[in-house]
Amino acid sequence: MKAQNKQKIQPDWWTKTFAGLFLGFSFAAMMGSIVFLLSLPHVDRMLSPQLGMWTIPWVWMPMFFLAYIIPKGWQSVLIFSVANVIAFLCLFLIRA
Repeated sequence: MKAQNKQKIQPDWWTKTFAGLFLGFSFAAMMGSIVFLLSLPHVDRMLSPQLGMWTIPWVWMPMFFLAYIIPKGWQSVLIFSVANVIAFLCLFLIRA
C-alpha cells in the first residue's frame, strides 16, 4: 500500500509559539472575562472572579497545544487572530 501524500507539519515553531503564547493567552483572558460576566448574576460575588481567573489556564493550555498541531505557522496566527476577534466581539456584545 502506498503512503498517502499528507501535508507535513512544518517546523516553523517561532510563529507557532507566538500564536500559542500571546494570541492563545489573549483569547483565554477574553474567555475568562466572558465567564466572569456570565456567571456574575448567577454565582456569589466572591466566587465569580475566581471562576473567571481559573478559566484562563483551562483554555490557554489547549490553545497552546493546538498551535503546534496546525500545519503552518502563519495559519495558526491567522486562526488565533480570528478567534481573538470573535471573542472580543462576544465580550463587547455582552458588556453592551
